[in-house]
Amino acid sequence: MAYLVVFDSEKWSVGQDALVSSLTAEWPAAAVRRRELDEGAEVRDVEWEVQRGDEEVEGYTHVDGRCIYLDGNIDLVADFALWYRKLVPKEIEVVFCDDGYSFDVAVDETSTRVELVAAAEA
Repeated sequence: MAYLVVFDSEKWSVGQDALVSSLTAEWPAAAVRRRELDEGAEVRDVEWEVQRGDEEVEGYTHVDGRCIYLDGNIDLVADFALWYRKLVPKEIEVVFCDDGYSFDVAVDETSTRVELVAAAEA
């Protein structure tokens, strides 16, 4: 299942350099690729894969710097949602949901992996 971590802001976004820098610092085992995009492309600005034990996640970004897409083990996906939250100013609401929007939950500095996993599995 695909998951999204997204926020809505006309004034702020996570820049590609900041994302890649944080990604490689926080997830040193990540295989990260920056992509040359065709004009008008909207996704897959930066792609990555991470393995942690038996868990694996693939992720990529929307070119506007306001959304990441994640596919993989829900525990690792939830950890990525918490990591991404740290890249966005606290006053901007960040939402974790699936690609069908069958659930959505706000992610803030008090959110936990357990809470995010429970929301996804409800």
